[in-house]
Amino acid sequence: MKKKAVFFLCFFFMVNRMLCAENIGTTFSQVQCGYLGLDWRETYQEVLDMKFDIIRLGAYWNRIEKSRGEFDFGELDWQIKKAREKNIRVLLTVGMKAPRWPEYFIPDWLEKETSLRSGSAVSDKPSVRRGVLIFIREVINRYKDENIIIAWQVENEPLSRSGPKDLWIRKDFLQNEIDLVKELDDMDRPVVVNAMTYANGFLRFLTRFIYRKDPVYETIDIARIPAINVYPAIGHEILKNKVCFWTNSGERIKYLRQFVDYARSEKKSLWVTELQAEPWEPGELVHTREEKAITCGAENFPEYFNELRSLNIGTIFLWGSEYWIFRKKRFHDETWITAAMDIIKEQQQNPLSPGI
Repeated sequence: MKKKAVFFLCFFFMVNRMLCAENIGTTFSQVQCGYLGLDWRETYQEVLDMKFDIIRLGAYWNRIEKSRGEFDFGELDWQIKKAREKNIRVLLTVGMKAPRWPEYFIPDWLEKETSLRSGSAVSDKPSVRRGVLIFIREVINRYKDENIIIAWQVENEPLSRSGPKDLWIRKDFLQNEIDLVKELDDMDRPVVVNAMTYANGFLRFLTRFIYRKDPVYETIDIARIPAINVYPAIGHEILKNKVCFWTNSGERIKYLRQFVDYARSEKKSLWVTELQAEPWEPGELVHTREEKAITCGAENFPEYFNELRSLNIGTIFLWGSEYWIFRKKRFHDETWITAAMDIIKEQQQNPLSPGI
């Protein structure tokens, strides 16, 4: 009993030290590797070899519970094992939403018996509520003793409307999910909740017709660790017309500073769980052509990273590691990996000390 208490105490201090420090992370998704035609295990090991401080992984519901009540954790077990071997900390996303398209990863067997209307709150469906709470319980119970996991992310952009049907999750059900994670986790790891941001003024104007309160502020209110996703250049295809929504450095910094300041006023640290480090081309799920993308190049995201550091944001996950490997393997283009490695090396040589 005494040894267990000492372990929990050491783990508590390790996690809190980790959370207060600067961390450079990335997200890895085997789903995205499939879109890019990559061997996901090989790609994952290459990403781990880049020696990020932390990696964000997704517990994909539809890949784990392919048949009702039958759970196969083989893929995720392997990913966590490899991260442990490299001593890279893990942020594990649980719930019905996870990183990458199509946003919601509800199993086919459940979707077939559930009518999901476009623009609706998916959490209003009793079958979905029951199913995802069972799934979360299975995930947490399986990994709660895994000390390489330093935090749980509950859902991905839960309050933001997204996916093919613009679905969303109500705040009260999100709180139920968070409460369940806290109840099950004996180590009291922090819960991360994130939201999408819109630095582009026109996109921000449009969101006012959708949300009563900005999901970012609601996320800061509800989460122990609130986080945002930042995309300086977004492409969309609207009525067969390709449109890009651009931003400049000044407007990005001014826009994001309000969230940093609000989080600090609530005595919380704001994370960035996705910083654009891959293209978001209009009308494309992924940019697989050799020609230079118009929305984001390897020369752009180091500038974005430095903007966030200027706001004293301590933990930043670069978004796009699978794409960097794709560029290297398909087109012998290592500029994306080089840019990411330069950021990691610079951080190690010149660490900052941001406050809360």
